[in-house]
Amino acid sequence: MKHLLKMRYALVLSLLFLSLPLFAQQNLREGYVITLQGDTLQGVIDYRTADINTKRCVFKQDGADEFKTYLPGEIEGYRFINNGIYYISKEVKVDDYNKELVFAEYVLHGSMNLYQVGSDEMVLENEDGKQAYFSLEKSRNATSNKELRTEMQNVLSILNKSKKATNIIWGQDKNRDNTKRAVKAYVEEACPDGYCEAYEYKSNNTPKEDRVIHPWAKLGNKYTQYKIWTDETFSGSAPQISAGADFHFNRLINGLMLNLGVTYESGKASKDYNTLFLGEPSVKLNGHKIYKLSLNQFDIMVGPGYQFKTGSLKTNIKIGGIYRLLSSNFNYSEAYYAYRGEKYDNSVTTKDYSIKFNTQYSFYAGMGIEYPLKNFSIIGDLQYTYSYNSSLMQVDDDKNTTRIKQNGICLSVGIKY
Repeated sequence: MKHLLKMRYALVLSLLFLSLPLFAQQNLREGYVITLQGDTLQGVIDYRTADINTKRCVFKQDGADEFKTYLPGEIEGYRFINNGIYYISKEVKVDDYNKELVFAEYVLHGSMNLYQVGSDEMVLENEDGKQAYFSLEKSRNATSNKELRTEMQNVLSILNKSKKATNIIWGQDKNRDNTKRAVKAYVEEACPDGYCEAYEYKSNNTPKEDRVIHPWAKLGNKYTQYKIWTDETFSGSAPQISAGADFHFNRLINGLMLNLGVTYESGKASKDYNTLFLGEPSVKLNGHKIYKLSLNQFDIMVGPGYQFKTGSLKTNIKIGGIYRLLSSNFNYSEAYYAYRGEKYDNSVTTKDYSIKFNTQYSFYAGMGIEYPLKNFSIIGDLQYTYSYNSSLMQVDDDKNTTRIKQNGICLSVGIKY
């Protein structure tokens, strides 16, 4: 049975991943293309990953019915209006002997130009048209100064007129920001009459929809049904607090996201009922049973999701796995009153079982809505959780164990940045 439940969980995840591309939409942003004749065509551009943007531009001109795909060299370049990212057709080095025409991202324009090709390669170009290349990944992973100098030698050579620039590019972390700092230092020191214009957005002006990480916090109430042993089922509700972040990958597939969060809840449930048994002739057995369960649990949740936009509201669906840490206490009491002719028998049994720490694997599925405001969004979620394997709990001195199974529904509200 366990294996069947695990297979069902894996199947649901697989189907979700397979279905996401079916719902994928083009990630359209306002922009324009510059033709080889120098004309500017306004419209919308499909905004994808840095590597995809390097290879093609999918553009629909204002008033047109269809999209048109431009390859490097077919246009001078293209640019997104909202954040200013700018690509131009540029020949870059493939290896020591060959070059390739690509859409290079224009990072800095001035007495020295700076481009980025894809997500890894930086290209510097001085006033004479001399180019120098280096890989961010190879530079960061260099295991010795000799290996680093081999990768950076052309860049150090082109910046040698500025000591400050060479110190930055050599001594600081090898990333895009420090490369920009080095180029700007070169312009200020080696070209006092030069200029340097940035073609990209500033981080504090980054459009909210372009950010990858969106933290959130929620408060909710969870109704949970618990099952002890094989036939005792009871339920209860408890407040739940949670926090985490959604990682949006709109540049890959518009709407695709990864949900990561932690939750804490302190749950309680009980069941109290009378029973009547008819036994042998002249024997009646009355019983009174009380079950009480309390537990504290901390969940770590991770899984994929997909977000739809409908007018001003956004809706999402998500599914994933839970790794749970919990402690529990189960109190069980039974009282019997028997009448045998003229004789009365009483029997009272009380037991208390607890476990300090245990782990449990579960899965969740849910849906939510998001109402964007200026600086944050108001969010609401409805989430279902199910424990497909159960917690073991010691129930007697002989260390026999029973199981706690859970399934619950939580309604929560919160904010997302």
